[in-house]
Amino acid sequence: MNYKRGDVILLPFPFITSGGAKQKARPALVISDHSIQRRFDDLILVGITSQRITEVSETEFLIEEQAKYFQQSGLKKSSVVRCEYLMTVPQKLAARKIGALPGNVMKLVDEKIKISLGL
Repeated sequence: MNYKRGDVILLPFPFITSGGAKQKARPALVISDHSIQRRFDDLILVGITSQRITEVSETEFLIEEQAKYFQQSGLKKSSVVRCEYLMTVPQKLAARKIGALPGNVMKLVDEKIKISLGL
């Protein structure tokens, strides 16, 4: 599948437990623009967490269940886009698309990414 900027995807993340290494599907947001010619088929992503954070930092974007775009995000509960948690992964590692964020919301996320990168 070809993913595009603003897509919310599931990606297997490794984590370590007392029983050893395991993988669990976690959501991530595609921030790379795939409408342009690229040398590689990689996705640039930022992580998304549903862990309750009492205070959202200036490098994070809160997606609340009450937001009018929440349902189209595909997320199950309020979540935080962690714009300081950037990663580049091969597109084939993405499990599937679960939703997308609209362009006006992506502009807000872009501002958080700029802050995170010092731009």
